[in-house]
Amino acid sequence: MHPQDHVIRALPDLLSAVTIEQIKHRCQQLVSNIGLDFFLIGIETSPGEGLSPRVETNYPSAWMERYARLQWVDHDPVVRHCRQSAVPLIWHRGCFEDSSSQHLFEEASAYGVSAGVATSLRGVGRSHPMMMSVACDARADPQTDSWLQTLTPTVHLLCSYAYEAICRIDESHAAVQVSLTQRENECLHWAAAGKTSWETSRILRCSESTVNFHIRNIINKLNVSNRRQAVARALAIGLISA
Repeated sequence: MHPQDHVIRALPDLLSAVTIEQIKHRCQQLVSNIGLDFFLIGIETSPGEGLSPRVETNYPSAWMERYARLQWVDHDPVVRHCRQSAVPLIWHRGCFEDSSSQHLFEEASAYGVSAGVATSLRGVGRSHPMMMSVACDARADPQTDSWLQTLTPTVHLLCSYAYEAICRIDESHAAVQVSLTQRENECLHWAAAGKTSWETSRILRCSESTVNFHIRNIINKLNVSNRRQAVARALAIGLISA
């Protein structure tokens, strides 16, 4: 079996991972199977969160520390491309054109990160974009370019499965951290069914103000602004089903 076929067949196993470390370990195995050394997964946070992008990678730790300290992300043409386009990018020395990015490339090459494939996506119903870059220590020549071209569809599939696997773990953890009372669960269930507070009060045989009290508690626990957002958040993290 061709190595890429083996990787494609193994991708669904990513979805059974229960920890981020398991995902990283499996990604490392998969990229190794197609002749690459490194992977990096970057997940953007929401603008209002004021946080740096989340990164999961097996890149050399010394390089990642230097990259962060010097804020190379502001000069990285690979990151810039993934933020602007969903079209996969084969990257190598030729992509680093200005003096700042050339300096970045030279430093990355010293750590064995000199060529690869990068791709990005946005999951359905999920607001955080993700990019994935896979890399190795290879010279920029037509043979390398052709080889990376053949890997691109597999890398894009790997990115999709890794993103889904990470989101599932994050959502399961979020659901565990939110603890609703039985009455709050009932009110949330009927809110998701489109019932008003008055209709829910008739179903649950309590006052409308009591339902509103529980809804406010749900909104606070889910850290959202209104009933509609509470239902959407609860669906996203698996507290309720569609």
